[in-house]
Amino acid sequence: MSVGSQHPAYALRISDWQKCRDAFEGEGAVKAAGTIYLPRLTEQKDEEYKAYKTRALFYSITNKTISALVGMAVNKQPVTKYPTELSPYFVDDSGVQFNELFTQALSENLLMGRFGILVDRPEDGGTPTISSYLAESILNWRVNSQGDPILVVLKENVTQQSPDDEFELVTVTQFRVLRLTTLTDTNGLVSSTYTQSLYGEDEEIIKTITPKNMGKTMDFIPFYIVNPFGLGFDVLKPPVLDIADINMSLYRTSADLEHGRHFTGLPVPVVSGVDGSTKLRVGSMVAWVLPDPTAKAYYLEFTGLGLKSLETALMEKQTQLASLSARLIGQSSNGSEAADTVRLRYMSETASLASVVRAVEALFNRVYGGLAIMESLDPTLVSIKMDKEFLDTRMSSNDLRELIKAYFEGGVSAETVVFNLRRGNMLPPDREDSAEIAILNEAKKIAAEVAAAKSVVSNTQANQNVNQPTGVTS
Repeated sequence: MSVGSQHPAYALRISDWQKCRDAFEGEGAVKAAGTIYLPRLTEQKDEEYKAYKTRALFYSITNKTISALVGMAVNKQPVTKYPTELSPYFVDDSGVQFNELFTQALSENLLMGRFGILVDRPEDGGTPTISSYLAESILNWRVNSQGDPILVVLKENVTQQSPDDEFELVTVTQFRVLRLTTLTDTNGLVSSTYTQSLYGEDEEIIKTITPKNMGKTMDFIPFYIVNPFGLGFDVLKPPVLDIADINMSLYRTSADLEHGRHFTGLPVPVVSGVDGSTKLRVGSMVAWVLPDPTAKAYYLEFTGLGLKSLETALMEKQTQLASLSARLIGQSSNGSEAADTVRLRYMSETASLASVVRAVEALFNRVYGGLAIMESLDPTLVSIKMDKEFLDTRMSSNDLRELIKAYFEGGVSAETVVFNLRRGNMLPPDREDSAEIAILNEAKKIAAEVAAAKSVVSNTQANQNVNQPTGVTS
């Protein structure tokens, strides 16, 4: 086997990944794939197929779906906590480093169901860097019984200056191999060492390095991978594959419909009883003289329901896409919908989105926790929490009053109040639940003291009224 060999699970999914990727990229990528997504008609010549493909419409619903889902997920920024030493990894000069990686991880996990991050430590032990890898770039892998990687092969496309022209840039392929080598010494002690090997496009090895962490070799591969349901190297079905499949089917139906419209939409003049060599021009400024009284001139026009079936198929597939997409293609036909109805209608979409967000949250805590370890920091000081309420769940004023009333009357705990306020978007995202609970408990304590004071005053006034003499006249 060569360094470019593919894992069996990779080979099974690569065509699905390519379909999802092309559907996401849009019409240009889909039409560039030619007959992969749009087969030729029987005996269709190159020019005819080119025109057939050009007339077809590709509606980029896959891209719109991913954009809508990611937009819902990032509507509220993650709540992050980390040591100040890790600040450069969260906010760089442009202020988008963490946010870019966050958005990319969500988009790729929704689209492909797979995304990897390498925390790269230079050989000299310098500052760690974070590199992301798409599903297509993670060629091969091996894991131990705990599911931790012992071999990972990554395919990289690198842009370089052409050796022949200083103004020309060329893209070359290289392979980065991450290995965990296990050795047993004469005393029976087992040790593992992480190395990186770089191979060129010809699969010949260029160099091998041994990254070090604080001057010591590393005993693990700092490569983390996520799928729609959590961390791990399992290759699962891409969440939007069904949408991409219907998207391609809609494209083929559109091609057939536009092909039929092209040949049947314009009427064709037909003349009988005239010498075939006679040249006749069509237009309002010309007149035809037909010597033969039996000659006829008319337009040949399309009739029948042939194209109607294609139009119906197009509408049916649009409806199927609407049921699978997070955003419907058209407006709801039910008019104004209650909030609960909207939530139920979107439940199936947001359920899959929630699992992807939970998985990405776990990935980021693992990655940035690993960064903390590399920098000799406490990984428990790193916390990344992502919002999982994707629809508007803002609490109404009536609900808020009833919740606070129940708390002060002893019906619910402060923890329950804070949980519901957090879920209802009524609390600042950067404030701890413990701080809110403390504020509520203090408010309840003050309210109880005020109530007790009022009770004492009320009882005193009542006693004064009872002791005042009655029946006194002047």
